[in-house]
Amino acid sequence: MSLHDPASPKTFHAVDKDMTQHVEKDASETRSGVYNVWRFQTVEEIREELSKEFTREQKEKVLTDTAETVKVYFGQLVGRWKEEIDTLLVYAGLSSAVLTAFVVQSYQLLQPDPTDLTLAALNQISSQLNSFTVASPFINATEQATQREGLAAAPFHAPPYAVWLNLLWFSSLVFSLASATVALFVKQWLYEATVGDAFRESARLRQYRLNGLLKWRVGMIVVALPIMLQLASLLFLVGLLVLLWALHSTVAAITSALASLFFAFFLAVTIMPVWKTDCPYRSPTSLMIYAVLRTTRNATMQILQPLCKVIYTAYATVVCGIPQLDCLHGLAYRRGQSDVPTWLGRDQNAINKQIGTLDRTMVTTAYATTLDTKFISYMPILFPDLPPEEIVRCSKDISDYQDAEYGGGVDWGMTKDPEGLPMMALYALRHMLTRTDKYTTKWRWDCYSITRHSYVPDVITERWAEMACKTWCQLAVEDPSYKLFFVQAYKVLVYAYGGRAHHSYDTLCHARAMLEPALKSWNPSWKALQHYLSAVHCLLKCIDETASGRSKLDPSQEQDILSWGQEALSRLHQWLRDLEWHGLHVRCLRSDVALADSIYAATFPHIASYYFVTDVVDPLIELRSTARGRDLVSEEFITTVESAWASAQVAYPDAMDPNDGAMYIWCSGLDRIDARLAVLRATVR
Repeated sequence: MSLHDPASPKTFHAVDKDMTQHVEKDASETRSGVYNVWRFQTVEEIREELSKEFTREQKEKVLTDTAETVKVYFGQLVGRWKEEIDTLLVYAGLSSAVLTAFVVQSYQLLQPDPTDLTLAALNQISSQLNSFTVASPFINATEQATQREGLAAAPFHAPPYAVWLNLLWFSSLVFSLASATVALFVKQWLYEATVGDAFRESARLRQYRLNGLLKWRVGMIVVALPIMLQLASLLFLVGLLVLLWALHSTVAAITSALASLFFAFFLAVTIMPVWKTDCPYRSPTSLMIYAVLRTTRNATMQILQPLCKVIYTAYATVVCGIPQLDCLHGLAYRRGQSDVPTWLGRDQNAINKQIGTLDRTMVTTAYATTLDTKFISYMPILFPDLPPEEIVRCSKDISDYQDAEYGGGVDWGMTKDPEGLPMMALYALRHMLTRTDKYTTKWRWDCYSITRHSYVPDVITERWAEMACKTWCQLAVEDPSYKLFFVQAYKVLVYAYGGRAHHSYDTLCHARAMLEPALKSWNPSWKALQHYLSAVHCLLKCIDETASGRSKLDPSQEQDILSWGQEALSRLHQWLRDLEWHGLHVRCLRSDVALADSIYAATFPHIASYYFVTDVVDPLIELRSTARGRDLVSEEFITTVESAWASAQVAYPDAMDPNDGAMYIWCSGLDRIDARLAVLRATVR
């Protein structure tokens, strides 16, 4: 059985922050002994406990392993890109050489042929000679001047095929040369991204450079280069089918546009690293531009600052209260920011601001690239040194990776880490208890995102059970309005203990603090009935753990828990006597469709009987199986349980037949509740 009743994080009510103190005070007034001195850990105590959880050697080992793994991945990635670039450069050089040989011949088609001009001149001379007439004593030429002028003024027009041929071949040459030049850029960027072997600082720098390579899509540029060469080859082949008239205005315009785009890209990838520290488009040209700008800016500031001080002092002497010159004052007396750092110093400043992020992404990158679950178990070791928001990001990074890798329709049981993920989630939630923004909507959303990885593993260790019980119980007490915490605590107390793990006194005290408010609050409604029966189930489980001797308690602690259990059972006994079933059926179905009240009433016994058997009858049978449990649960109590269910049958006599197509019934205990009550009654005999 599972409970799904988390309140929407967007509709939470204000939480009474004195709840924990009220529960502790009320419990201490009704009990004595060891329990009087027990209390929840304070924020400072939790922080101290978490900071001492792992040694410095463990942290160093985590960073060493993750840094080595990221180094291998980084080296493989950069090496693969370098090999691709080397191959592309060879092909680009060959392609450019071939294209040049053809272009040298094709562009001449765009110019007038000299032999055509000679032939035109001979034709003109022949025409003039033919027009001569001899009439003594004169020789007269009869050729018209307009004809000669028309012949001389006839313009040259390149044939269309020549224009298209040169257009395609010149474009192909531009693409080929551009791909070769961009390949050289990428080679420079990869060279600039190379990091040495020193451990901590170089590991962070390597992760910082890797984040930049991925963020700025260097891989996409590497992929685009062969596409450009393929396009160049395609254009060349198409150009073989046509002829281009070179030096044509259309050719010049289109070729210039292509060249302009390439030049704009060249400027962009050269300037971006100057302004963006994490931009991986680094090249010697970018370094030179940055050095010039840095020198110019520093020299300008050295001149401006003394001048601003003089102006500000002179103005302040004459006028008092000068808000108009605040900016001038800031410029004149700015300290520590007048000098722009070097190329490497700028990187170090950015790294210092992102130490937590880089350490977190180093571990998550190691996990995402290797799927080695040991990196999941490493994350809690780093949590004490990370900012709170980075702890939440670890969980979100894993979720994002799993969604991207496997999608939403995969069986999560095939991808879950049986030990690392649940423990990581619990450590993250422990750190959530130390945050100062508790009970806010953002805090609840962060808890909710971590809960995705918090499940009951198949193999339960004592350490996991203890931490899960303490964490979820404290969250449920400190923020009772968010029902998700209670649901998770219920799952741990019911499914993690009772043969799989064993309670300690500390875990039982956490469970008691969580159950006390739930057992004392009751309003007649279906949701309240679910919540109350779940609390009863946890109560009976805790009493059974103590009465059976499975819990690790000394005699005084055992007596304290059993005394509390006996008192809680007496209150439960009274609640069963007073329970009024009428009206509890409203909204008992999980459906957004408005249903008739009669459907709720007819279906309610099927659903309520399931909870009654699971949360009350079965745990009582288990508790009555021990001698001390029989002392705690009297025959009168069993009779009251039977009477309570008899009252339910009187309140709802017409239960829907589950064999009659009852599509609304999603769980039913009517087929076994009488048998289970008979087993419970048999424990008395």
